[in-house]
Amino acid sequence: MNNKKILIVSHQFLPLSSPRTTRWKQIVDELIGRGNEVTILSGTAPDHSLKNYKVLFFGNKIITTTISNARNASNQKSNNYFINLILNIAKVIYRLVFKLFSWPDYAMFWIFTVFKNRKNIDDNYDVIFSVSLPFTSHICAHILNKRMNAEWIVDVGDPFTLKTSAYENNKFLYAYLNKYFENKIYKLCSKIIFTHKEAAEIHVKQFNIDTEKIIIGLPVSISRLENVKKSNQFMYDSEPLNIGYFGVFTDKVREPDNYIKASKNFLLHNSIHHWFINSSSQKYFENLNINDDLNIVNDFIPKDSALEIMITKMHILLSIGNFNNIQLPSKTIEYISLGKPVIHFAEISSDPLYEIENKFKNLKIVNSRTSSEEFDEFLEFIRSGMHQIDPDEFNKIFSPSAIINKLY
Repeated sequence: MNNKKILIVSHQFLPLSSPRTTRWKQIVDELIGRGNEVTILSGTAPDHSLKNYKVLFFGNKIITTTISNARNASNQKSNNYFINLILNIAKVIYRLVFKLFSWPDYAMFWIFTVFKNRKNIDDNYDVIFSVSLPFTSHICAHILNKRMNAEWIVDVGDPFTLKTSAYENNKFLYAYLNKYFENKIYKLCSKIIFTHKEAAEIHVKQFNIDTEKIIIGLPVSISRLENVKKSNQFMYDSEPLNIGYFGVFTDKVREPDNYIKASKNFLLHNSIHHWFINSSSQKYFENLNINDDLNIVNDFIPKDSALEIMITKMHILLSIGNFNNIQLPSKTIEYISLGKPVIHFAEISSDPLYEIENKFKNLKIVNSRTSSEEFDEFLEFIRSGMHQIDPDEFNKIFSPSAIINKLY
């Protein structure tokens, strides 16, 4: 894909930090590096960090900020009575108004903004990419492509209609509408990118998608030699064993309870878990019977700071799998790219990461049946230095270049 005029329709983009913005920043850089002219249509207000990108921002900063703040506040709590009162009010506003009545999701107002400004957007693009979540991005791309008639590539970061929990809208009110529009999007687009085959297979079955459209894009990450070298220099025989988790938890999708119970059976060493999680995820630890000295809960930190801690402070990076196999935690792939030892706790036997366990020596999948002897073998493997990875081999599979090569 060279010398094309490309429009990326993504409600989420930098400076917002999310799995999708991380993924698409790397893909955009790859597309630009190949000589394409790339424009990002975003519902996220840009800042000075995007001066080297062409960004079209059509959105109401006040509305977007209000909804975003209410959405974030709905998952928070405080020990201060008055602050807690304000948070509870925000929770009511978000859950009763936006969560119950918004369609297709929290970004619904962006549809009207893009529609109103559609004539201010060039219509001579060769390719349109639309990125979810939120699903709103696909609706906006559909509106624009009626006039442009470009090649339309849909990137499905997470399921929409087929989500089994943490739904994007009121599924009882909008079940028919959700399925109608998701089906329509898949019929009209040129290609569909899924992160793994399990997600692709269930969508093909449910929506009768032409398999010729399917691209398995995998999570995107770049393994950098300097990071791998630093990881290889770490003293893995030092104690205590520091295990780091960097991410979030979601009700009925990804929770820490089962891992904590299982780890007591296989992790018998002098070890400390360091949990770097947001405020809404910290609630999962309130009712767990854990030793606070062995489980240190930290606030979520910026990515650059997190990378430094991962590489220089942690013996092992922890990934916890989902309760379903149609969502794949992209964080695990980022862990592997650093060359650090990674343990992934599989909640289900059909966890998609089993497919790649044998591809990288630094990945060990554990589950509720893992024994202390099996885990000890992995520790000895780490201390021998045999877990080291080849960045070039990693990048052949997971780099943004690998995705673009599959498309063309």
